[in-house]
Amino acid sequence: MAYFNYFPTIGYDVRGDKNNIRIQSITNLLTRTRKKLEVTNNNFFDKYFVKDGDRPDILAHKFYGDSDLHWIILYANYMTNPWYDWPMTYFDLQKYVAKKYDDVNGIHHYIDEDGYEVDSTTANATAITNFVYEESKNDESRSINIPKVIYTQQIINELKDIM
Repeated sequence: MAYFNYFPTIGYDVRGDKNNIRIQSITNLLTRTRKKLEVTNNNFFDKYFVKDGDRPDILAHKFYGDSDLHWIILYANYMTNPWYDWPMTYFDLQKYVAKKYDDVNGIHHYIDEDGYEVDSTTANATAITNFVYEESKNDESRSINIPKVIYTQQIINELKDIM
């Protein structure tokens, strides 16, 4: 199933010429949707830790035998933008941090033995660099839910109903 087949269409002047208006029906790529229900039953999902180089299409092929079902993985994890919601590779993370911070090894914040953010003057406070901070945020997004194969048709039907 092609994901965009179920998106609504809109009329759009493809030429943009006032003297020669030509309206065509195009897929509205700006449409966004979210799962209807917050499913927390672990029986519906397989837990997966996204490794460097994993992409939604690769995982869809691995789990469903069809890379076109990549959107199911994104949909089940409330990811609407695969470029920003999906975990970055280590290489991309390095580029991102270098662009975001003047000093990647600069101190972002301090934590205590229990992992709580504290002031730098706190006894036994550990410095967390900008890179380590961004790396931990990125790693938090690596644990995802993969809907089990038996539920894929139900998810496809839900998307059809929503759209």
